[in-house]
Amino acid sequence: MGKSNSISYLLILVLVALSSCVTNKSTRYLQDIKGLDYPEAQHTDYRLKVRDEISFLVYSVNKEAIQLFGSGGQMSQNNSYIIYDDGNIDIPFVHKIYIEGLSLKEATEVIQNKLREYIPDVHVKIALASKNFYILGEGNGRGVYPVYKERLTILEALALGGDLSVNANRKNVSIIREQGGDKKIMSFDIRSKELIDSDYYYIQPNDIIYIRRSKKGFYKINSFTGFLGMISSSLTFVLLVTNYSSK
Repeated sequence: MGKSNSISYLLILVLVALSSCVTNKSTRYLQDIKGLDYPEAQHTDYRLKVRDEISFLVYSVNKEAIQLFGSGGQMSQNNSYIIYDDGNIDIPFVHKIYIEGLSLKEATEVIQNKLREYIPDVHVKIALASKNFYILGEGNGRGVYPVYKERLTILEALALGGDLSVNANRKNVSIIREQGGDKKIMSFDIRSKELIDSDYYYIQPNDIIYIRRSKKGFYKINSFTGFLGMISSSLTFVLLVTNYSSK
């Protein structure tokens, strides 16, 4: 191997390394990225779906009355109810109450009004008992995570999973969401500040966040130390080959 070939080989390695380096622009969130214009959308309350499970809390001064909805005779009873295929929950002694398609606030009012036919002073509080989202692909923490508050943002959701890995393609992140019985796939650039007022910004229960691997992920260098290490080892290799060829 001649010196000119060795130099060419080293230059190619340097160019590959430079093109593979992780930069602030490639990873920084809330950027003003030209050419991206996601449609604005107001946050809408989650609508209850078939097979959702709600946590049920009942308050009343009438201990005997609330025993109808649970055991123990305490001032409040925490129970869970599944929304069946017909959109109803089935409460003992009250029977079916239709709540599919309602927000939690609307469902609370419907259930409370129904129970007041039996317990005039009853107060009801409901919450989703089955409310998780999922992270798949190039996240640092793939798995199942709770939707722990009503308005959980995509950035907060990814933070629960330890953010995205170095190899993640931040230009093409997807949310798979069920709407009206159909699966909807929404893909977006997670770095764009345009997300804040869009449908992509808030996570809903049962959302699947899928993070693709960057095409450059195999070669990616995520630190200046790594870059220097690659150049140093490549230079050592070239010098050894050149020295051997000259003998």
